[in-house]
Amino acid sequence: MVLGELRNVMRSTRVRILVAILLATTLAMTLVGVSTYTLGRQQTLATIDARLEHSAELIAFMVVGSGDSADAPATSDAAVDAVMRRWIFAEDETAIGVRADGSTVAPSAPSAFRLDDDPQLLDTITARSSRGVVTGEATGDRTVRYAIIPVQVVGDPSVAHVVIATDVHAALAESRGILAVEIVVAVVCLLLLGLVGWQLAGGLLHPIRLLRDAAARITESDLDERIPVVGRDDVSELTTTVNGMLDRLDEAFTSQRQLLDDVGHELKTPLTIVRGHLELLDPSDPAEVAATRDLALDELDRMSSLVADITELSTAGLASTLDREPVDIEAFTASVHEKATAISTEHEWTLGEQAALTADVDAGRLAQAWLQLADNAAKYSPAGSTIVISSRFDESDDPALVLSVADDGPGVPEALRERIFDRFTRVSGGRGVAGSGLGLSIVQAIAAAHGGWAEVEDTQETGSLFSIRLPLAVADDDDGSDADLDLDPDETAAIPRSAMAQAIALREAQAAQEAAEAQTSAAMQAGPTPGDARPAIDASPHSRAPSPEDDFPDLVDTSARRSAPEDHA
Repeated sequence: MVLGELRNVMRSTRVRILVAILLATTLAMTLVGVSTYTLGRQQTLATIDARLEHSAELIAFMVVGSGDSADAPATSDAAVDAVMRRWIFAEDETAIGVRADGSTVAPSAPSAFRLDDDPQLLDTITARSSRGVVTGEATGDRTVRYAIIPVQVVGDPSVAHVVIATDVHAALAESRGILAVEIVVAVVCLLLLGLVGWQLAGGLLHPIRLLRDAAARITESDLDERIPVVGRDDVSELTTTVNGMLDRLDEAFTSQRQLLDDVGHELKTPLTIVRGHLELLDPSDPAEVAATRDLALDELDRMSSLVADITELSTAGLASTLDREPVDIEAFTASVHEKATAISTEHEWTLGEQAALTADVDAGRLAQAWLQLADNAAKYSPAGSTIVISSRFDESDDPALVLSVADDGPGVPEALRERIFDRFTRVSGGRGVAGSGLGLSIVQAIAAAHGGWAEVEDTQETGSLFSIRLPLAVADDDDGSDADLDLDPDETAAIPRSAMAQAIALREAQAAQEAAEAQTSAAMQAGPTPGDARPAIDASPHSRAPSPEDDFPDLVDTSARRSAPEDHA
């Protein structure tokens, strides 16, 4: 058990981060220490070689200078003896004289070590003696750097030698001491770095551990767990993002459970009705069989409509499904009004204000939502009342394009306005009204896909005002004239009203010209009337300019989903 926990700790991110930091730091300190020691060693050896070279020059000067004295040595061996008596050694240095016959002369002054104590090392050095100065490094009981200086007096053909050597190990003691101090300091620094790194890594990874623990506690039935956000670094931003994801998941699961509960409730009623009538059905009564068949088909149609609306709702809120294109809102409003008149012949449909701008929207989806509001108004408004279709540009602090449907119905209670766009939510007066209860939810989903929302409020007199509000961004023109309506990121947008007005005027002029040409052509084909040489012009009330609906052939006509109105004599 303990071994398994230890293995898990060693595999943790915290340990891996700490090990990586310590390894990198150790490597860096090792490189620095080795480089420092190597440079110090090279400098020390260079100093030793320079000192040996200076000693060789000094001994040569002593031998040459003694030649003019009255007591000058007569032989080379005597000169070596004189040098050994006078030589003063530097630290970690020694010397020995080698006569012409190979015998050695010990120095008079004390030295750190003696070469004649290590015969093998002395033989190795003297084997390289010659008539010139020889330097090098030899190893015996100790490692030394040496110089062999030949000594020869004028008049004496024999050559003696003086050997000066420096203990390399002793000379490098200072460099080794510095290296030892560096090692101790490095170990202490690594320990401190390990402690600080352990605490720092633990603090940085604490939100991630909280995230792991929260994810382990979260279940489908409990999505209320959230991770506390601490600090303002990348990990805290990750925590905020994960909390937002949990919020969306909570909302999605809640919505899914609510949808399943509501769908189950809505499907239970028609199934119960069909089952009850089938259980009480008298197969021998043809009239009862026919009536039960009609009732079952009607209930199945209602369930089919409910399933279709649920499918529509699942895709209506996806922004990726929108097919945006620039749309003339003024003509679009007129087109939706014309389509809405086919929803009900028992209401007076009025075209209200029309926003003079062009917006980048999905005309088909937006018309579907707008006509759904019109259909909803027709259901709940009394016959003969007025329903107004309008659009406007709201120039408040939050500029928006507002598409509205105003009716003279009973209105929506204030307590229900926040829930009216939820699935299967209806006002109390809606019982007996055909529909699945998903229409306003689809409107809200389409508005949300455009970056906006749907809302409802009471009018000043009676009835309700349902609106689709699409946010717009306003920016100034470069010349400082009119304001431009620019696209918000991932939201609805519009082009400058001045440019839009010119485009609409040009379109209207072209339409008027085409209508006039069509009338003139028709009059010419009909021929002149008696007594009048002027061409006849059709001024009947049935002649009209091209309908704005012609500019939107892809708009959804929801009137086909309703039954045709009864003919009145």
